[in-house]
Amino acid sequence: MTHKEQAWKAIVEVEQTNTFHFPQGMVGFPDADNYVVLNSGHGDIVCLQSTNRVEAAFLVTPWDEKRLGKHPELTSEQIACLQSPDGDNIIWFLVLNPFSDPKWVSANLRAPVAINPDTFLGIQCIQANPELDLHFHWMPQPGLSQQAA
Repeated sequence: MTHKEQAWKAIVEVEQTNTFHFPQGMVGFPDADNYVVLNSGHGDIVCLQSTNRVEAAFLVTPWDEKRLGKHPELTSEQIACLQSPDGDNIIWFLVLNPFSDPKWVSANLRAPVAINPDTFLGIQCIQANPELDLHFHWMPQPGLSQQAA
């Protein structure tokens, strides 16, 4: 990976990466169906960046069973979409929103992302349960603890 400064923007070039196909797109971006994972190299937050709609980018973090319990169950249609016969090889992520709360980065528990790393297929699994939180307090906003000190 290389990094180049150019005027007001930085250009990041990824030499080797896999593209994940989301046949149904993501919420708000149904036609943004191909994504790459961008990562700064540390931490557990990565960016799912669309390769065909530059404005479609999502911060995601792995599902945490200790905090949230078991991930949602996949329907037979979702399992077929992911081409995962048993559904065991799926990696679950939560979409994060750093903008909805000045003190907290929130996680959307109602629309987690499931990715099959073997087939490079992904889907956003919209949950019908209205009790699932759209703005779950995932972590304090970065820098708040340093500002308070």
